[in-house]
Amino acid sequence: MIHAELGPDLEAIVLDLIESGKYSSRTQVLRDSEELKDWREAQALAFTELLDSRLATPSSEYIPAEEAFDSLFRELGITDDGNE
Repeated sequence: MIHAELGPDLEAIVLDLIESGKYSSRTQVLRDSEELKDWREAQALAFTELLDSRLATPSSEYIPAEEAFDSLFRELGITDDGNE
């Protein structure tokens, strides 16, 4: 078994989670945090792959960013000087 010093800030967070009843042990908190880290990494990878795919195959439906922002600003009623 590995024991690690989390430092006072992280230790306080872990103890608060246990005392609140959300978790029953430090091990459970650390396992859940590892699962969350893995999930976030998978989401970031999926996003990167989708972005790469979209950038590699431009669509005629895409509009220039400046045009998109102009349209959005008009829809929100924002003028060029930043006032509504």
